[in-house]
Amino acid sequence: MSSWQFVKQFCREPRTIGAIAPSSNQLANRMIQHINFEQARVIVEYGPGTGAFTRQVLKHINLNRTIFFGLELNEHMNRVACSMAPEITIFQDSASEVRKYLRQYGVKHADAIVSGLPWAAFSADLQDEILYETQAGLRRGGVFSTFAYLHGLVLPSGVRFRNKLKQHFSEVKTSPVVWGNIPPAIVYWCKK
Repeated sequence: MSSWQFVKQFCREPRTIGAIAPSSNQLANRMIQHINFEQARVIVEYGPGTGAFTRQVLKHINLNRTIFFGLELNEHMNRVACSMAPEITIFQDSASEVRKYLRQYGVKHADAIVSGLPWAAFSADLQDEILYETQAGLRRGGVFSTFAYLHGLVLPSGVRFRNKLKQHFSEVKTSPVVWGNIPPAIVYWCKK
């Protein structure tokens, strides 16, 4: 997917495409930093989009022993994600349905959930709904990784989201700024 196509999708659907450019490799590496790939048997990705995080996860897992699937609500981005990572299943659905798809694989919990969702674009209710389902869908000690753009941290929705993470998870750590991303971002690593 070209940068121009990405920008067009952002302009068409800013509530489901929260960025003007795909995530960088630096951000993707930071996102997966706290996943124990030796022990993880179930990994879920929210909003795989152009596959930046997907590709990094795939480098570290064996699909014969690890369940890995994605949830991408945007129809166009779902097609892009499916073409970028044909070896995994990417469902066109909301992240709030994560437990439904875990059940389809015969499991109750994921070991790790990686999110590329545009949290600052979501209402408080939608943030709560997805975070509740995420927390419920993670095993105890499981890791939820997500990110926020630096400029959004001071916005009311960004502050609200950070506070909600602390309400839903027992531990929330924040990374240093990833300057090699457009726009610069920080990563939240949350533990159940």
